[in-house]
Amino acid sequence: MKTIPRLSSVITRVCLLTACIPSVVMAESGDSVTDDDLLLARNPIIIKSRIRMADEFTDLTGGGNRDKLVLGGVYGFGFNGHDHNFGIGFEMPFLNNNPKGADSASGPGDFKLRIGQLFMDDPKSWRAGWYLDTEFDTAAHRVQAIANQRTQMAIAGGASYAIRDHFVLTSTLQYGWSLEDGETNGEKSEWEAHLTATAKVSDRVAINLDYKAVVNTVNGSELFNTLEPSIGWTIGDKKDVGLFASWEIPLDDTGTNWVAKAGLAWFF
Repeated sequence: MKTIPRLSSVITRVCLLTACIPSVVMAESGDSVTDDDLLLARNPIIIKSRIRMADEFTDLTGGGNRDKLVLGGVYGFGFNGHDHNFGIGFEMPFLNNNPKGADSASGPGDFKLRIGQLFMDDPKSWRAGWYLDTEFDTAAHRVQAIANQRTQMAIAGGASYAIRDHFVLTSTLQYGWSLEDGETNGEKSEWEAHLTATAKVSDRVAINLDYKAVVNTVNGSELFNTLEPSIGWTIGDKKDVGLFASWEIPLDDTGTNWVAKAGLAWFF
């Protein structure tokens, strides 16, 4: 756990890492970052109809682990010739808790609904949008120890900028709050910021580096940081199926060693 003054040193390291990406990838690549690439990097402001399945495995400090299998989907629609400037989506998780020295438990988690709008959409320049999440307290009692145990909401905005055809930077800022206190988690009031670099390395493959900062403001201000490198690639003749894998690394002592994520998405 770090305090807010440490943020500047962390951002400096992240900026150095992201600045190195264009020199690592093929500088003369003619491939452009696509919507699918950004969605496989879990860019929250890009709207496109899709079905998604993902798994998140968390290795806990001191032993034990937990696993979250998520089924989600988004339907994109629009007006005046735009087919994806509005979207509505959902996420339904299935949780599996394996604490050290205790029995395992599994069951459904907290159901989430999302609405969003992309109000600036130039793939070769700026893109910007917003979204609103509502997460309901629907987790089974046997897995409530790793669920939120409260109804909560989040509102966010973000923007992407194509520095080059094959290199895009995205930044988002989200505020989340609880509508009720959880039995064990209490009240929620936190800010979450992301800075993500996406680079196209071939016709079907893109790599990403995401820096996340979370500030919990319930009792003072506590800052937590993570880095998450990932890769996404499209398959099939129409490139309408995407696969992704990532490795989230906490930079602070949060009780988590690492989180491995993998999944697939079908775009339609």
